[in-house]
Amino acid sequence: MSAATDVPLRAWLPYFLGVSAAWGASFLFIEVGLEGFAPAQVGLGRLIFGAVVLLAMVVSLRRLPRLSWRQVGAIAVVGAFLSGIPLILIPLAQEHLTSILASLLNAATPLWTALFVALLIPTERVSRVQIVGLVLGAMGIAVLLGAWNVDDFPLVGAALMLGATACYGIGSTLSRVLLARVQESPVVLSATQISLSVLIVAPFALAAPNPGADALALNSVSLWAIVALGVTGTSFAYVWFWKIVKAAGATMAASVTYAVPVVATALGILVLGEHLHWYEPVGAAIVLTGVWLAQRKPRPRPEVMQELKGSPA
Repeated sequence: MSAATDVPLRAWLPYFLGVSAAWGASFLFIEVGLEGFAPAQVGLGRLIFGAVVLLAMVVSLRRLPRLSWRQVGAIAVVGAFLSGIPLILIPLAQEHLTSILASLLNAATPLWTALFVALLIPTERVSRVQIVGLVLGAMGIAVLLGAWNVDDFPLVGAALMLGATACYGIGSTLSRVLLARVQESPVVLSATQISLSVLIVAPFALAAPNPGADALALNSVSLWAIVALGVTGTSFAYVWFWKIVKAAGATMAASVTYAVPVVATALGILVLGEHLHWYEPVGAAIVLTGVWLAQRKPRPRPEVMQELKGSPA
């Protein structure tokens, strides 16, 4: 019986809905934030506000980190790929893409994770089904982007967005390798990662043109969008995600991938007035089918099964 059926819905469903809403709304908040700030400034702003909230959680829980310098370095490397580089690339991509298309491309993240796990972790055996999932996902991305529309193909935006998802895939894989022995709570790890990511993104944000006085005013919609982006999508959502993992298991937590584009698409249409081309949901459905196949775990080898049968319970 899976973890999701061992616990009542109320133990994880509110967190699932919260993460889906927070990460789905992130694309809307980025779009609004870009009206007053440069892409790197949007990334830095969300990191600063997210770090403040997470550090406040750490202090309130009295769980100060006990990390060696080597562990801090490992978290910094992972953070560069999970919450550093992508938070610059995604706003850059949304200068060329709708928030809807950006969110649909973001759903390809698990495909990159499966690919980099296969390449960087030799002990992980890749099944034929997973390979089919990767190929199908790549085909879905082509459909999603309308690859046959040569004149209107969003090359720059697509490259930036897929670069961001590739970073997520590398970061997720490196976290399994570099952070396996780090014994800290998810809140402490998230606070450390986001705080270090501030240092990574800050030089790029400082090199960007200074925002105008209107963008920095307390009644600025762009400023409040970045505050919401940091407080929800870059702090609470991280904690809620790990609560889902703990209560319902990693598989249920990973299924957030399917909900986020739905929220982002609804907000893009209803709030931003964006349009959805017929091939975007079709391509997204193909991508998510590929994601589902790529996330399927290969069956253990017969000799491993034999060892398990012979081992003591």
